[in-house]
Amino acid sequence: SYLTPPVISSLLSRLRIKSEEATDGLPSILQDARVVRRSLDARRRKGSDPKYTYVIDIDLTRQAARKLGLAPQSGKMEILDDKKMKGQDDDIANNAEDSQAKPRIVIVGAGPAGLFCALSLASSGLCTPILLERGQPVETRGKSIGALIHRRCVDPESNFSFGEGGAGTWSDGKLTTRIGRNSGSVRYVLETLVKYGAPERILVEGAPHLGTDNLVRLLRNMREDLR
Repeated sequence: SYLTPPVISSLLSRLRIKSEEATDGLPSILQDARVVRRSLDARRRKGSDPKYTYVIDIDLTRQAARKLGLAPQSGKMEILDDKKMKGQDDDIANNAEDSQAKPRIVIVGAGPAGLFCALSLASSGLCTPILLERGQPVETRGKSIGALIHRRCVDPESNFSFGEGGAGTWSDGKLTTRIGRNSGSVRYVLETLVKYGAPERILVEGAPHLGTDNLVRLLRNMREDLR
């Protein structure tokens, strides 16, 4: 829905493709195009109104890339590796069937790092992850935090710091990173969040936001899948 005609027209202009070559949205030289990031540039510039900026992934052959004269440009254009975009090596899944006796790996803490570690290990098929958390499941933890806020009753094992989801579960749900918002690893995390119940708009919006309500449902879905 983000790949609107004006966006396509701007993309074709940037790639120096004549618009008349596009018979049904995209020209035949492009196999596919996806908006992976949209952000609002509201900086005050003389004679310029606020505008959206887009990061778009395109699929095309090497021959087509050479024909268009495309080359990597730092901060403007990069070549993406398919395996990095998926966030994991396909060979792991392919070799999973060869594993007979699966070792058990203990993961301490059901915060973001622990949860994604458990999900990655479980999906690999090479081991059985065991996730340990000193606090309560997210539903029970919500009651503990309510008691803390309204009655000043502190449960030392279930509070803002301890419990399923980690310390950020009762934050405002903003997703930030300093390692490149469009990197394969970040895309993998966002796509996993969507898989478990996050709104799809976080895949595109420049300032993605989950919200506590979505976090509770998302964590519950992750737990059920790990079981």
